[in-house]
Amino acid sequence: MPDFPPPMSAPALLGTLYVLEGSSLGARFLARQVAALGYTQDFGARHLAIQTASPDNWQHFLRLLDTAPEWDAEAAAGAAHTLFRYAIDAVRRTDSLTEIFHG
Repeated sequence: MPDFPPPMSAPALLGTLYVLEGSSLGARFLARQVAALGYTQDFGARHLAIQTASPDNWQHFLRLLDTAPEWDAEAAAGAAHTLFRYAIDAVRRTDSLTEIFHG
C-alpha cells in the first residue's frame, strides 16, 4: 500500500481522527460479539483488543472537537472520505492477494 497522506490541516486531522475513533467504537461492539464465540485477545481477536484498549479515547476526541480553534466541515469530511477510500483499497488489495495465493 502507498503511504496514507498526512492531514494537511487541523480540520483534516479531526476528520481522520473521527473515522479512527469511530471505528474503535464499532470494534467494541464486535469484541463483545466475538467474545461470546470464544475469541479473545489471546485467541483470534487480538486486533480488536488493541483497538478497544483505550475506551476513553472517544470522549477525549469529542472534547478535542468541541475546543478545536479551527473548523472546516468540508476539509474534515474530505479527510474522512480519503481514509475510508484508503481502507477500502487496502481490503481490495488483500482480497486480490488472497485469491492469487489461495485461488
